[in-house]
Amino acid sequence: WIRTDIIHSLSHYSPLIRIEIQVKQQKVTSVHPTFSKSLLKKCDSINHNIHKLFTTQERRMSRPAMRSSLFLKEAAFHDAAVEATSHVGDDLKDNPNALNDTEAMITIARRFLNSSAPSLLDVLDNHDDVKSSSDRLVKVGRNVSSTMRHARRTSSTANLLAAAGVEQQQHQQQGNSLPPFSKEKIDASLGLLAEESSDLASLLTGEAPQVPKVRFGKTEVEMPVITLGCMRFQQSWDSSKVEEMTKVEDDCQNNLVNIIRHAHHCGINHIETAKAYGSSQLQIGFALKTLFDSGEIKREDLIIQTKGGISSSMTIKDYKEQIVQSIDLLQLDYIDLFAVHGLNTQMEYDLLFDNPMNNGENLIVAVQELKQEGKIRHIGFSTHGPADLTRRAIETGCFDYVNLHYHFCGSYTASGDGECAGNLSNIRLAHEKDMGLFIISAFDKGGRLYAPSNKLRDLCLPDFEPMSYGCVWLWQHAMHDEKKAPCHTLSIGAARPSDLDQAVLASHLLLSDQEDLAERRQRVSNRLAKAMEDVLGKDWVDSWHVGVPNAHTSTHQTHHTGIVWAYNLIQAWGMLDFAKDRYGPMENHLKKWSVDKTKAENIKAMGPGFGWMPGTAFDASLDYTIDFEKCPDKNKEQLLKAIQFVHDLVSKKKNEITGNKEDGKEQKELEEERTIPLDWEVAYDMRPWSAFPER
Repeated sequence: WIRTDIIHSLSHYSPLIRIEIQVKQQKVTSVHPTFSKSLLKKCDSINHNIHKLFTTQERRMSRPAMRSSLFLKEAAFHDAAVEATSHVGDDLKDNPNALNDTEAMITIARRFLNSSAPSLLDVLDNHDDVKSSSDRLVKVGRNVSSTMRHARRTSSTANLLAAAGVEQQQHQQQGNSLPPFSKEKIDASLGLLAEESSDLASLLTGEAPQVPKVRFGKTEVEMPVITLGCMRFQQSWDSSKVEEMTKVEDDCQNNLVNIIRHAHHCGINHIETAKAYGSSQLQIGFALKTLFDSGEIKREDLIIQTKGGISSSMTIKDYKEQIVQSIDLLQLDYIDLFAVHGLNTQMEYDLLFDNPMNNGENLIVAVQELKQEGKIRHIGFSTHGPADLTRRAIETGCFDYVNLHYHFCGSYTASGDGECAGNLSNIRLAHEKDMGLFIISAFDKGGRLYAPSNKLRDLCLPDFEPMSYGCVWLWQHAMHDEKKAPCHTLSIGAARPSDLDQAVLASHLLLSDQEDLAERRQRVSNRLAKAMEDVLGKDWVDSWHVGVPNAHTSTHQTHHTGIVWAYNLIQAWGMLDFAKDRYGPMENHLKKWSVDKTKAENIKAMGPGFGWMPGTAFDASLDYTIDFEKCPDKNKEQLLKAIQFVHDLVSKKKNEITGNKEDGKEQKELEEERTIPLDWEVAYDMRPWSAFPER
């Protein structure tokens, strides 16, 4: 009646469990009666995998013996967090800068884990990678501190509203403030952290399952649902500064090797880099040689992808030589996947398929020839381009897979494009073509989820942390998309080994009850949708993008779709810092833009960065009404207000607030209007230290 492997799995979770089996009576008992009832209730289907039985949302809060004795007690995790943060002074408890106090965060983490997930504390204290153990403790400390800090501040706001006679519901409907964290929500959110901490202990000791794999379209590659992105762990983004390993710091290379080692340990065997990623290829090549020579990892166990860009001066011979040089830097005989890097504008499309330069040599031929020669096994392309350009590239039939931006919050540079307001139509088209679907930058361009706003995090909890929700939303895309189009893998740009942990733990949820996981995901999706409609109105949410031009089609190369998208994210989910990251490059482009130049001259002046991060920022001296001529009349006024709002809020030129001076407001008043609501502040930042290339 009961499989012994399940019993062993149960027993593994905690020494608190003692299971006795009496085969004749077909009886199961445990030291905890509530646990016995839970197990017996499922006795008719006990032959199911343990992860299906006990990782459902329904049982997560009622499986006390599996993790910690705290699961037996009401509000136990809340109380544990109160105790863990009790040593922090009141001046630090509500100070966001306190989250940067590494020692304080480690102390809080230790005190919290000591009662909620002691197994992780034991593993970290005995782990070979001391630096990564410290990083993981910092992250736990920031999670606990952020939760308790936000709970105190929302409760304080609620009390002030009550004293002023303002209804909390009315205040929320105006898009102002979140409701206070209830004790139950705090406890459930911290219980989620405790659960993930226990799972992390199992992961680090090799007792957790591997990251699931899926078929990567017509490549037939068995692709892990997580890809190791290699843009943030190298010494420098400038390859000319690091042309040999003597220029690489030992700490940087050791960190890089440990990231690859941890990824492989977790089942992430897809490594993705590019020529444009500075010294990444060079350092990966030496790391792989070390790991191959030691026998720790075999070449055939890895899926390695690199990417290479093109230029108007290139010939087929030039492009082939560039790609072979990348393969040589990686110290490989072949690569599994090669992507044309940055098919972002019409120019790149023409160079590949209708080349007006170099006697009409279409550069796609270079990649096809290398495939025939066995240097490349599968051909793809990556893009930051508009949705229509991506569609045309897919329709050529020349590619086996595509790397693009597509996330629950939008499609990065393609947000607002086309009928689907982004890359959804291209996800579906790629599925029709049986192409592999690779999602770029799930945690960064997908919403800066490693440092979410208070509001975004609050809307995700207690079902998920934002990073986990972003992953699950993509992995279950075929379940919630009416065309059943899947997203196969998503890249995590790891700067340190622990950056992979959240995604890996989230991937294990795919081994559990998918219907239950879908219910959790849908609860978050519903809360996010409601929050957006409450602030912006359903009519605006459904139609804001209609007729709005992007950087490639607007009169002054202004990226209206991207700016209005940022407006929506700020207003609905408080994603202010994400909007700042997106708007900064537009301001830089505006410095090089001139009304006296033609469109082609301006794009050339802005340089290749325009294709990767397109568009210019708002300029009060320009008339944008012509850009919105094709938009619904009901939206035109709001569109102009939206681009003005974003500029006034996130522009780096803080002393040049435009558009309000005529109202007679003084600078001090204007600065006060910039006061950031609590909901828009960053909840935490899961980057314990600056990545090497960012230093």
